[in-house]
Amino acid sequence: MIMVSINCITYNHEAYIGQTIEGFLMQETDFDFEILIHEDASTDRTAEIVRSYERIHPDKIRVIYQTENQYSKGVFVNLLNEERARGKYVALCDGDDYWIDPHKLQKQVDYMEANPDCTLCFHDAYVETDDTLHTDWRVIPWMPENRKYASFEARTYNAGELQLLGFIPTMSMLYRNGLIMDGPDWLSDAPAKDGAMKLYVASHGYAYYMPEVMSVYRYGVAGSATTIWNEGDLERDIARHEAFIRFIDTFDAYSNGQYHQEMELSRISFEVGLHRLRRDYAALKSPRYDRYLDRFVGKERIRPYLMVRHPIVTELLIRLRSRQLI
Repeated sequence: MIMVSINCITYNHEAYIGQTIEGFLMQETDFDFEILIHEDASTDRTAEIVRSYERIHPDKIRVIYQTENQYSKGVFVNLLNEERARGKYVALCDGDDYWIDPHKLQKQVDYMEANPDCTLCFHDAYVETDDTLHTDWRVIPWMPENRKYASFEARTYNAGELQLLGFIPTMSMLYRNGLIMDGPDWLSDAPAKDGAMKLYVASHGYAYYMPEVMSVYRYGVAGSATTIWNEGDLERDIARHEAFIRFIDTFDAYSNGQYHQEMELSRISFEVGLHRLRRDYAALKSPRYDRYLDRFVGKERIRPYLMVRHPIVTELLIRLRSRQLI
């Protein structure tokens, strides 16, 4: 009986996919697991490397080799693996990230088995940039506004709290199989599908956070969502903020307002970002955005305070700094 199905999506990860697969194979468990790889028609040697591992481990690794890139067609590629998953649980890890703890799956499954109401288990990760591993840089919390909900100890989260915690390492997520396959259509339309998945799955139970670092998130990889988001395309950035706001409203309605307070606070943050992108500084004077500061603690409140109270001055300072004039 398969306990865990590892869901790995890979595209042009020639430099990384070997280490990713090695992280799967090194797992020490008292149960069986399978490795499901979706090779999305890479234009480099990714498929060749995957085939070499598949030949050695045909009983463990099952691969879909696409001849046309499905992601670019708008296909929710995670489902192509999940529809063939035989495990009780699904573990995520894209082909540019990797696991570093050989007991990761065992620890997560042990908790999930002992706590059947838990539908999502996740943990922390180190960040790697340009082949440099930063052991002093963890994913959680990713942004200053997420720090208030971050924890140095194990704890549970409901879906609303997860939204305010922000980005969690996708390669850390393990959840009950069947939830995503039976999920609503808006999962495939979300601007960040891993973020939508975590909320949806957690809303069917709760999420459990393990403060241990058991994986590595490669940041700045060419073609990744975060890399594209950092390119500074104003039109695209505005469209992304609008999409996140629509998603928040959709999930709030789907969950019947159960997490409305948290979702509203998250929505306010995206509204602030949207007004700044549009340079609609007058809108930021609304008392509605007083709550934006609730997401920050200590000295980290200074910059967001300036953004909503003195946005023009803040914008000028940011521009000057970017030009290295100050």
